[in-house]
Amino acid sequence: MLTVLHTPTLVQICLPHLRHNAQLLQQRLGPATLMAVVKADAYGHGLVPVARTLQDVGVRHFAVARVAEALALREAGVEAPILVLGVAFPEDLPVCAAQQFDVTVASPAVAEAVCTAAPRLGLLRVHVKVDTGMGRLGLWPSEVPSIVRQLAQTPAVHLVGLWTHLATADDPQDTFLYQQLERFEQLCRQFGDDFEAIHIANSSALLRLPETYWHSPRQQARVGAALYGYTSHPQLLRHVGLRPVMRMVSRVVQVRTVPPGTTISYGRTWAAPDWRRIAVVGAGYGDGVPRRLSNRGRVGIRGQQFPIVGAVCMDLLMVDLGAPDAAPDVQEGEETVLFGEGGPSIMEVAAWADTIPYELSCGVARRVPRCYQETLPSAEPCMENI
Repeated sequence: MLTVLHTPTLVQICLPHLRHNAQLLQQRLGPATLMAVVKADAYGHGLVPVARTLQDVGVRHFAVARVAEALALREAGVEAPILVLGVAFPEDLPVCAAQQFDVTVASPAVAEAVCTAAPRLGLLRVHVKVDTGMGRLGLWPSEVPSIVRQLAQTPAVHLVGLWTHLATADDPQDTFLYQQLERFEQLCRQFGDDFEAIHIANSSALLRLPETYWHSPRQQARVGAALYGYTSHPQLLRHVGLRPVMRMVSRVVQVRTVPPGTTISYGRTWAAPDWRRIAVVGAGYGDGVPRRLSNRGRVGIRGQQFPIVGAVCMDLLMVDLGAPDAAPDVQEGEETVLFGEGGPSIMEVAAWADTIPYELSCGVARRVPRCYQETLPSAEPCMENI
């Protein structure tokens, strides 16, 4: 049974699992540096609690998507280098200089803004991002020589990193990754020595690429999803030993016995084939449960998995416990596992919802409390820290 809270739904964040994953990944990196990606509220796990926990186990580099996220880390006492992966607008550069955030130069316009601002603002630390095939942010390889020269010749601009982003690292069958590697390696041979560090590996690449891409202290790996215990392809996790950090749970708010033909929820998309026991659970898409799970997802109750029936509502979902004479004697208030130990994994739920696990963890609503476990769940109840 769950401790009584103001809401039936919460997520439990197991900080010992986060520590375990960070240490395991750093061991895999050897002399290279782990850059913890904590953007989007640490993939929904909580920006500040996650960053502080990672600092405690020796992580010394962080990455976020936006300047506001970097500022939140500084205000929380994180003094380590913080790379802003997304676009830093000209109006962001004063705070980047003052707080010593690392700025991504991904276009000639950003390079020009940095070179104009640095002599006036003081030191600006930059990472040059190259688009080797992602088709998103980044300089074309042909633009890199002139941009690097421009940055290197500008007073108060410090070249910290050269990097790219892999488009298909999480697909073991795809070979486009090797085209990207070759393009990036050509640039590294020409300009790598101009930078303190180079980084190409993300979580999936760290599990898939050979060690040659993180064998040196000059190399970094931008690790996000693996820190939290998942990737978009479960096979990449086999034999690695990562542990899921987030568990999402709710409670049964009503149990009903319905006769044959009873329809459930909006649209009447499911009808009871015979007498059924239906558990109404206090979680819905307003909490971050995908509506796509209607009539296709499952939840865990008492260590068994039961199907979601009918449309997932904003605040509620319904579960078929089975025929009354065979259904477990589930009571109101009982724990229901939406994903995590005791229920389906976050990767299973993502597959049912036709999405990726990152979207599920990032999509947990703000109204859902994050409950931080400082010890393993079997040892001590979690402590709410929101």
